[in-house]
Amino acid sequence: MENELAAWQELHRFYKYSSYLTKDLAAYLKVSPRTIQRWSKGQTRPNQKELNLIMKYLRENSKKETQD
Repeated sequence: MENELAAWQELHRFYKYSSYLTKDLAAYLKVSPRTIQRWSKGQTRPNQKELNLIMKYLRENSKKETQD
């Protein structure tokens, strides 16, 4: 649980200061943009499966940005 929180906080900082759009991440995760907003505000947290998908999304999209 503590590792999940630390992972989410690190991802949140990265996501917050990047150019990723909430709607794009929400579509990828198959959740509502409101869910992403709740996570960002600390009202709720993603589970481990969602964290893994977020990391995958960020890795895939950071590769695309470096290739452009």
